[in-house]
Amino acid sequence: MFRRQVRRAALAMLAAILAAAGVQLTTGAPAAAVRTVYYDASRTGEFRTNFDQAAQIWNSRVSNVRLLAGTPASITIYVDDGWPRAQPTGLGSGRIWMGRTAVNQGYDRTRIATHEVGHILGLPDRRTGLCSDLMSGSSAPVSCRNANPSAAEASRVNSLFAGTLAAPASTTYTWNGASDFGPTVVGGRPATENYPFMVYVSGCTGTLIKGNWAVTAKHCSTPSSVRVGSINRTSGGTVVGVSRAVNHPSVDVKLLQLASSVAYAPAPIPSASGAVGTATRIIGWGQTCAPRGCGSAPAVANELDTSIVADSRCSGINGPYEICTNNTNGNSGACYGDSGGPQVRRVNGVWNLIGATSRAGNNNSTCATGPSIYVDLPSIRSWISTQVGGLPV
Repeated sequence: MFRRQVRRAALAMLAAILAAAGVQLTTGAPAAAVRTVYYDASRTGEFRTNFDQAAQIWNSRVSNVRLLAGTPASITIYVDDGWPRAQPTGLGSGRIWMGRTAVNQGYDRTRIATHEVGHILGLPDRRTGLCSDLMSGSSAPVSCRNANPSAAEASRVNSLFAGTLAAPASTTYTWNGASDFGPTVVGGRPATENYPFMVYVSGCTGTLIKGNWAVTAKHCSTPSSVRVGSINRTSGGTVVGVSRAVNHPSVDVKLLQLASSVAYAPAPIPSASGAVGTATRIIGWGQTCAPRGCGSAPAVANELDTSIVADSRCSGINGPYEICTNNTNGNSGACYGDSGGPQVRRVNGVWNLIGATSRAGNNNSTCATGPSIYVDLPSIRSWISTQVGGLPV
């Protein structure tokens, strides 16, 4: 009798602790306790019903966890214009973004929602290309409308919540990712704003610096046209021809003269890039994963918050004319396809252009294993101004 009372008291205490964290424990069957996980989809706008449907789907296919709308929530869901993505912070907890980019490309809303919830329930991406696999994500055709987990996927979730399988390490999963490394500009996130100065340069990235001039890397090929003013390299903005290119005589910079002026606001180049420790942001359409050739460029540019570090951190840097840029957390930074792209910092609330992506700072072909080298554009501002007939004030 006494042991049963102690056990009940312990279970009550555990339930109270889990409830405070947004997870409740019910003790119906002794074989496997059912966890009730609350989600908050109040910020998802037109996609609210899709996440309610996703919860119903998971509830009908698994037995060891139950998803309910309510607070305090351990799953918070948002919506933005980037790619759908999930950031698990533990088994049954994390954040989800319903990105409109995938919806605009024709992917099924409820399939996306159920897939992203699957990540929070412990399932990684498995890009098999099969519509029958929920976690195949964007590798399945756009025409795929299956929003149900396979028997194997449901079984794995049950095993995870029963404690018979170890939960995977936390990471970030992106709908269009070629691997499970996380979003582009390796370790970054889909662009959080529509930077009007972004320029897509056929496999590279560039920045608008004047109505009819853009800057990119000298090692990038000169395209016949570029797309200006959109964070999506496949749509939006303005496609305009390139009339000529001007290479800097010594550093990795190329200026592209556009065939006509565009109406988008260029990024101003300040007089100085900033001291060591200056907070910066890098943006580009580079690979989502670190090894060379491991994946294609995403449609939507990605961004990463980083900082300027000491030149001594970068091998072979030309100190007066280049910037050594930190690989955030030791595993995030520029990659193939980001070449020529902007490094910016806020000056009086405005993004100012201080750098253009050049190369790795550790001579390693695997991205983000060390700091990156960016050309210091303020250091050659007078040369740029002369070539373009005067930079905007």
